[in-house]
Amino acid sequence: MNQKENSELKTRVVTGLAGGVLLLSLMIWGGWLVMFILTTSLSLGLVYEFTQMAFKLSDRQEKMYFLLGLTWVVSCLNLFLGQSEYGLLILIFFALFIYFLITAKRYENEGQSQLLAHLKEMSFSFFGMFYLGFLPTYLRKIYEGPSGVHWALVFLFINWAGDTGAYFIGKKYGKNKLYPLISPKKSWEGAWGGLAASVMITLFYKWVFFNKLSLFGAIVIPLVVGAMAQVGDFCESFIKRAFGHKDSGAILPGHGGLLDRFDGVVFSLPIMYACIRVFA
Repeated sequence: MNQKENSELKTRVVTGLAGGVLLLSLMIWGGWLVMFILTTSLSLGLVYEFTQMAFKLSDRQEKMYFLLGLTWVVSCLNLFLGQSEYGLLILIFFALFIYFLITAKRYENEGQSQLLAHLKEMSFSFFGMFYLGFLPTYLRKIYEGPSGVHWALVFLFINWAGDTGAYFIGKKYGKNKLYPLISPKKSWEGAWGGLAASVMITLFYKWVFFNKLSLFGAIVIPLVVGAMAQVGDFCESFIKRAFGHKDSGAILPGHGGLLDRFDGVVFSLPIMYACIRVFA
C-alpha cells in the first residue's frame, strides 16, 4: 500500500468510526423523534445527491426543490399514517406526473428532444423517490417495532461488517472479479469475506446482547441482508457510471457522498424488515 492509499484508508477509517459512534449513540438513546429526524435527513441528503446527477435541463434547480419537498411530505405522512406504503407510492406517482405535466409547457418551443428529456427526468424522479426517498423510512419501521433497537443495531452491524470484510479480504486475496463492468475493484473473494464477517458479527451480537434471535436467524439473516447490501452497492455504482460520476458527493471524507456510504444500507432495509417479520 503506497502513501496515498494509506492516507485515504486512515481518512476512511476515522470518518467511519466517528460516524458509526454518532449513529449508534442516536439509535440507542435518541428515541422515535431523533430517529424520525435521522431518517428524514438521510432521505433528503440522498435525494439531493441523486438530483445533482440526474437533472441536466435548465429547470434542474426547481426540480431538485420539488423532490426535496416531496421527500419531506412522504416522510411526515409515513410517520403519522403507519402502514401506508402503497398509498405513499401512489402519492409520489401522481405528484410527480402532475408536476412534470404542468412544467412541460415551458418546452413547447424547444422541440421534441427537450420534451423527451423532460419525460426522462420524470422517470428518474420516480426511481429516485422510491429508492432514496421511500426505502430509508424502513429504518424507522424497524426501530419502532418489537425489540427494535436490537434489530436496528443488528442491521447496521451486518452492513458495516460486510463492507469491512469485503474491503480487506478483497484487497488481500481478491483475484476473481465479481462484475468489472460496473465495479472493477470488487472480487468474489471480497464478497464471500464480507458475508462471512456479517455472519460472525451477528452471531456475536446474538450471544452477547440479543438471545431472542435464533441461531438459524443469526446465520440466515446476515447472509440474505448482506447479499442484498452488496447488490445495492453495485446498483449505486451502476447509477454513477450511467451518469458519469465517480462519487455521488463529497460530504464524507474518504467515502464520498451519502449515497456512496449508504447504498447497501438503503437497498437492504426492506429485506431486513421482511426478515424480522419472519424470524422475530
